[in-house]
Amino acid sequence: MVNVCFESSKKYKLKKVRYEEMFPFEFKEALKNNPTAYLSIGSLEWHGYHNALGLDSLKAWKILELVAQKIGGIVFPPFFLGFDTHSNLDTNEHSNKSYDCYHLDEKLLEKVLESYFKRMIHVGFKTIFVLAGHYPNSRIAHSAAKKFRNTDIKIIVGSEFDFVENQKGDHAGKWETSLFMATFPHLVDLKLMNGKEDRLLAVNGDDPQESTKEYGKEMLNKIISGIIKTLNKKVK
Repeated sequence: MVNVCFESSKKYKLKKVRYEEMFPFEFKEALKNNPTAYLSIGSLEWHGYHNALGLDSLKAWKILELVAQKIGGIVFPPFFLGFDTHSNLDTNEHSNKSYDCYHLDEKLLEKVLESYFKRMIHVGFKTIFVLAGHYPNSRIAHSAAKKFRNTDIKIIVGSEFDFVENQKGDHAGKWETSLFMATFPHLVDLKLMNGKEDRLLAVNGDDPQESTKEYGKEMLNKIISGIIKTLNKKVK
């Protein structure tokens, strides 16, 4: 088994970490330095009037990019498809689902992730870190990861709040909106809720008007620190 210590190092900060932007020689070097693959799994769904529709995937992807810039590894493109616990497309019954278009059958998603993991392992990754920005995906990713539990490969699955003590996620509320402000500020506009009778439609959690970039950055730093600590514990 490869023994990797995930310590912050300046040598990674100016190097590419996104898979899709790498030349083959850059991929080879990054893989040698740290054989960790990062994958964000999310959705395409309504996150209130004030957030862009790709919040789940983009949020997780940016978090992983920031982790990789500190400790190395390779960040795969965000995965925008996932499992919807309320897949009923009747928007008269569920008006908050009006823009959602990401649903995969549970077994299909598990099979897709299992196949993805196999290919990552095939090219040389020893650790796969999966961040479920869309929280229902976490359980399915765990199921796919179980197929590899009797191997030397480490597959770690979680959502961002799992790596911060005494925190829980929400849906387009203060937590997610603040994180999005800290990672993609141009994709958040609280003023878009103004004057709407149903301004909290597709929001579950504390009122997003309480969101701030400062709170988002504070939580973001804790998440990144928590992920690095988890990798240090799990990969030895």
